[in-house]
Amino acid sequence: MKIEIKKLLPHIYVVLFFIAICAVYFTPVLEGKMLEQHDIAQWEGMSKEIQDFRDKYHSEPLWTNAMFSGMPAYQISVLYPANLIKYVNDVLLLWMPAPFSYIFLALVGFYILLLCFKVDFRIAAAGAIGYAFASYNFIIIMAGHNSKMHAIALVPLVIAGVMMVFDKKYLFGAALAAIGLALEIYANHLQITYYLALSIGILMVVELVKAIRQKDFAHYVKASSVLLIAVVLSILPNITSLWATYEYGKDSTRGPSELSEKKHSDGLDKDYAFGWSYGISETMTLLIPDFWVVLLKKNWVKIRLLTKLWSTMGPGLRQRSL
Repeated sequence: MKIEIKKLLPHIYVVLFFIAICAVYFTPVLEGKMLEQHDIAQWEGMSKEIQDFRDKYHSEPLWTNAMFSGMPAYQISVLYPANLIKYVNDVLLLWMPAPFSYIFLALVGFYILLLCFKVDFRIAAAGAIGYAFASYNFIIIMAGHNSKMHAIALVPLVIAGVMMVFDKKYLFGAALAAIGLALEIYANHLQITYYLALSIGILMVVELVKAIRQKDFAHYVKASSVLLIAVVLSILPNITSLWATYEYGKDSTRGPSELSEKKHSDGLDKDYAFGWSYGISETMTLLIPDFWVVLLKKNWVKIRLLTKLWSTMGPGLRQRSL
């Protein structure tokens, strides 16, 4: 396949532009300063004994006495040196510290996704900035949810691979989907991976309807088969961590309880799952901080005028206006 440098140049400039944006925005990070992140501070405390053992004996302790009366270490800090996807991850993150690396990855991933939708590269660059610099991303970074931000940054890359496969670019699309999903699982935030699976499921239904309408069901079957192979390939490098999580989940609060008053308890209920979720009215704050405050301030004068007008109207006129 012949690569035309002229066609690649605009995309190279965009990526360099993304690096420049991150370098300016995260100048304190490049100067060696660090955010004070609550969850990261807690994790450092939990993993201290594990890290000390690792440094001293150069092997992985699979148990720690530092938490509760002791617990498996593989839900706190375990390295999997045989998982070579780590090196791909390091390259994509430019070996840069967080959160520079995650925001850069989100920029590039969403840019590629919009290109798959045939969006002009300039608009795609603007859209990528909107996605990466959404206010919610910085809220979770401040809290220390680094793995969550890592997983969110990789979501567009996986969907881009799926879109390419359905666009009949089977080999390249499957490779992108497989690498993207392998990295997504490696980020180790299965909540976001679950949301990604739901999104791809909806996309698959849309493509199925499209295939039926266009009477091209053979293409749908081929694309689905290729993507299934990509999923299997993405799981294989991460099978150790996934299997450990699956086994441990049965004995955690997410597994069945021996002490539940209910006859059948299959883990946590819906209220727990949605306890920290955004409410419907908060949705716009994903993109715009203090959305409702800004909206109300802009419309405060109008609201006051309407209230005053309503209060001066007689009962009969009010009834007629209703």
